[in-house]
Amino acid sequence: MKTSEILKESAGDLWNKYTRHEFLQKMKDGSLDINTFRYYLIQDSKYVEIMLKSLLTASNKGPIDKVSNILSIIFETRDKGMEVHSWLLSKIGITHEEISKTGFSVSNYAYTRHLYYYATLGWDYFLASWSPCMWGYYEIGTYVKDSPNELYSKWAEFYASDEYKKRVDAILDALDSIQYREELKIPFIDSVKFEIKFWESALNRVETDIQ
Repeated sequence: MKTSEILKESAGDLWNKYTRHEFLQKMKDGSLDINTFRYYLIQDSKYVEIMLKSLLTASNKGPIDKVSNILSIIFETRDKGMEVHSWLLSKIGITHEEISKTGFSVSNYAYTRHLYYYATLGWDYFLASWSPCMWGYYEIGTYVKDSPNELYSKWAEFYASDEYKKRVDAILDALDSIQYREELKIPFIDSVKFEIKFWESALNRVETDIQ
């Protein structure tokens, strides 16, 4: 089995809880409260900023061919992602100033620091901690894209797109080039758990923000 397959299998039922969470079921049927989605988008914007910093930190420790492939594909497809993101922010009335002034939710703070920590440990560890997010969102996008709600279907279409799948394929290719080691399960499974917490945080909207 490939390293990615072993890691995904090691997550067991947690993977399904992540990619078919109540938050996503509500997106799919169009019943998710718009303020819940608004909360999610703000926190996700903050997550992406730290995630990219973590990627750059880890990239200094990775093989040049795999790192270059991932970075080039992300930059090649960034316009489409930014276009969808900007459209959503505009539709919902979220400004960049509001995002910068909003604190991290407890779950988001812990998740982004988890990513950065593994980025400082090494490329292998970072890939194991990062791949659940990128890989899972492709499955999620495919699941949600036919939502009757225009906002949710537009959001999901990007993650279900060929452009986004190129990112996922490059990340999994890099992950599968690493020989499987038991210790890679810890960052992978913890990231799946953090993804579940991310959805729950948005649904509940009761967590204290960390500035």
